[in-house]
Amino acid sequence: MTKRRRFAVLGAATAACAVGIAGAYGSGRAAAPSLKSVCGDKIVVQTDWFPEPEHAAVYQLAGTNGSFDKGKGRYTGTIGKTGVKLEIRAGGPFTGFQQPISQLYQDSSITLGFVNSDEAVRSSRTLPTVAIVSPLEFSPQILMWNPQKLNIKRFQDIANSNAKVLVFEGGVWVEYLESRGWIRKSQVDTSYDGSPSRFITSDGAIVQQAFVTSEPYDYEHVISQYGKPVSYLLVRNSGYVPYPEALAAKPDVVRKMRPCFKQLVPLVQKAEVDYMANPKPTNAKLVDIVTQLNTFWKLTPGGVAYNAATQKKLKLVQDGPDCTLGNFSMKRLQGVVNQLLPIYKADNVDTFKDGLKASDVATNEFIDPKIGLPKAGCK
Repeated sequence: MTKRRRFAVLGAATAACAVGIAGAYGSGRAAAPSLKSVCGDKIVVQTDWFPEPEHAAVYQLAGTNGSFDKGKGRYTGTIGKTGVKLEIRAGGPFTGFQQPISQLYQDSSITLGFVNSDEAVRSSRTLPTVAIVSPLEFSPQILMWNPQKLNIKRFQDIANSNAKVLVFEGGVWVEYLESRGWIRKSQVDTSYDGSPSRFITSDGAIVQQAFVTSEPYDYEHVISQYGKPVSYLLVRNSGYVPYPEALAAKPDVVRKMRPCFKQLVPLVQKAEVDYMANPKPTNAKLVDIVTQLNTFWKLTPGGVAYNAATQKKLKLVQDGPDCTLGNFSMKRLQGVVNQLLPIYKADNVDTFKDGLKASDVATNEFIDPKIGLPKAGCK
């Protein structure tokens, strides 16, 4: 892509963002006092990792003409013509690998954090949160390995393999797989920091957590020290389907910011729809940001294109059972609650709320039911 072509694409993205904002409110001029008057000058979102296409909804909403603080890992743009700044904070090493659910309670300047619904269930008593929109319908979480080293076809085969299972600490889905007998506690190593070094050193003779949207491409095409295909199992296919990386806030913030979230959530919904229709401008900005960071975490034009295509192909981004993107099925979410509580009780976890209901950890109050992906039968 030439420099001239890249600037042309970014310019188109800015225009599209402005059109999207205006469409959601009726006109750009009417939108400006509306959102700013109810949300204030700035909204802060804490993500769970480096910038990546799984975070596209918020980066799409912030636009491609924002500023980036490399030292703090913070990208700040303006939401259309509203005058409201959207600050997106990177996670991972920028937060000491703490989850956003913890950051919400440590830093009152954070409005919203990326909170998986299983984390919300686990911390529902000690760190309660309420999710207000989920741009991703299903998690891209996988477990991957080198098929030349390990013979794994089903989740049950992981336990039989005796292979080390390298994961980040605090992954609730790991406990679910343990409860099914598909991973043994003795196999689990929670010292993973996101670096590919140990997978490379073992030549893939370990099982490692990853995102289906990133690592299968990167380990074959970007990480030259490995440079071959991996095999994987999508955790979604284990029967475990929490909402991933939903935007959530503390309950008191939800109550206090109801007028803001009523305006903001439809914009997040539309931003995800716009990204899926044309991911290139936001993807280019994500590559630019990560290149500036210059860490072990890499994004490439080919990798982000693969990411967006995989989100669509595997329907990780899709409408719910209706024609609405970003809302929550309370039946599905209650099923997750029902799966998890016995596990936590058996493990003597005391951070969850007794008698927890799906409506305690998520709400559709702010969702615009008319916003969804274009498809037959939906207006």
